Amino acid sequence: MKQRGQAVTEKILDTAERLFYGQGYGNTGINQIIEEADIAKASLYKHFETKTDLLVAYVQRTHERWIERLENAINKISDPREKILAIFDHHIERQEKRQFGGCPFIKINDEAGMSDPRVLAQIQTTKIHSKEFIKTVVANSGHKNELSDEELTETIYMMLEGSIVTASVFKSPDSIMAAKEIIRKLI
Repeated sequence: MKQRGQAVTEKILDTAERLFYGQGYGNTGINQIIEEADIAKASLYKHFETKTDLLVAYVQRTHERWIERLENAINKISDPREKILAIFDHHIERQEKRQFGGCPFIKINDEAGMSDPRVLAQIQTTKIHSKEFIKTVVANSGHKNELSDEELTETIYMMLEGSIVTASVFKSPDSIMAAKEIIRKLI
């Protein structure tokens, strides 16, 4: 059972996640978060001293949940090469669920990445972890070795990042599916 303080923190973060992703960090005010989370102002400030503290916690929690979902999706696949392709499938599923709203980390970077060094550092940590995750999957894949592990990792990472941005612009999974098919030929 969650402690009361933890439950309030989760409620605040759930509300912030919905609002920051849906309407943007800059368009979301503290009073709106307080109202929609149905908490007292003192409760919010007890858990997060500033809006930036809340943003950093949002990025951290979003990343933790993202990597957990990705690991669960990949671990369901037994073929090592198919695990690489499953990364793309996972991103298609997440973009469809989010109605092709784009990457939450890129969105926050565009809006607030330079507002506080902690925000940028947290976003960079998520992207580094993403690339490291891909690198591990690549290293264990037994791919064709037309590219080195590092080259294939970088190619997958850039294709994934670019195709997610393109999917958010065109509100379609087509670019992610095309990137997946190109990578299929390389592995």
